[in-house]
Amino acid sequence: MNKKLVLIVDDEKDIRNIIQYNLEQENLKCITASDGDEALKKLNESPDLIILDIMMPSLDGYEVCRTIRNQGNTVPIIFLTAMDREFDEVKGLEYGGDDYIRKPFSPKLLIARINAIFRRIDKIKEKGKIIEHEGLRININNYLAEVDGKEITLPRKEFELLAFFMSQPNKIFTREILLSSIWEDDVYVVDRTIDVHINRIRSKLSNYKNWIETVKGVGYRFRPK
Repeated sequence: MNKKLVLIVDDEKDIRNIIQYNLEQENLKCITASDGDEALKKLNESPDLIILDIMMPSLDGYEVCRTIRNQGNTVPIIFLTAMDREFDEVKGLEYGGDDYIRKPFSPKLLIARINAIFRRIDKIKEKGKIIEHEGLRININNYLAEVDGKEITLPRKEFELLAFFMSQPNKIFTREILLSSIWEDDVYVVDRTIDVHINRIRSKLSNYKNWIETVKGVGYRFRPK
């Protein structure tokens, strides 16, 4: 089996070295970048996951993430930062990040987050099926989503959340169930995480945006009209 390739982006060499050492002990391959510009160049090596520092000179992590998503690249991104504000975490999710870890961090926690993301990806690929409701269509095997025949770009978490809804139409889910199903129990996310992702999904569904309904005081459901 081919080893997963992780791109580590941080302007502090010691942090890059610590992460690389621990990931290689887990049988992961690593490449590194010391700033945002170098990180974007390393995308041509097709990493399976990116660990991305936010506070970097020149091009910060938010801008790197936004550039990657604007290219239609759905590679999972874990933000790494010394900032400790909920606003910053939500901002990272809005830019298309998949997870968020604060410095100082435990290498074991980082590895657990990485493994959780890879488990979810493998689980979805195993299903290998197409789900379709009128003009809204997703292919779970290759992470493609289409609205009225036009492909739309969904970062991996948004795709997984939409796939979860579409596979169980008309069923109401609480935020807690959605968080445990999509992010798993070993990943910490703030309460607004689900709301942020659903708002981003709705903005891309055109005439189908109202199919994801808010059930006041309970949660959300996917209800095709």
